[in-house]
Amino acid sequence: MTHPWLDRVAQYLDLLQQCIEKLNETMDETRLGTTQLNAPSVESSTVVLTRCLEELERLIADRQLLLHDPEAPLSGVSLRDVLNRCGLAGSDGLAVRCQKLSNDVDLSRERAVALFVCQFHLGEMASHLLGILRNGGDFGATYERGKSEIKRSGSGSSIFNKAA
Repeated sequence: MTHPWLDRVAQYLDLLQQCIEKLNETMDETRLGTTQLNAPSVESSTVVLTRCLEELERLIADRQLLLHDPEAPLSGVSLRDVLNRCGLAGSDGLAVRCQKLSNDVDLSRERAVALFVCQFHLGEMASHLLGILRNGGDFGATYERGKSEIKRSGSGSSIFNKAA
């Protein structure tokens, strides 16, 4: 027979894994919609992405409840820490699973940051093009906005005049 706390930890890890899988699936859909410039698809997947992040936030709170549960075999700062030290039958496997899920969350975080940066730059593309078309428009590097020495192009709207 397993310890009831370990059963709750296993259920928690199941929910966390489902959340991470849904998060990754949604980021794939968002990335695909972004590369295809499909605004309705990106908007709908962003709604799902928001729900996934809210679920992940709730799961983090649930993890704290598990750590402070009166049936927890030891106190600790992380489930992995408690599972590694408690010595209960089955705890080692759950600790390994915690480590794998932790790695999956790290990978998801990196993917989310990359997706955000991609969408940010695509969102800025229109203003850069307008800057080229405007006479004397600013279209310096994205991260140079606060600087007083933004490079200006002499092309402005005369680019079409010169091309004609």
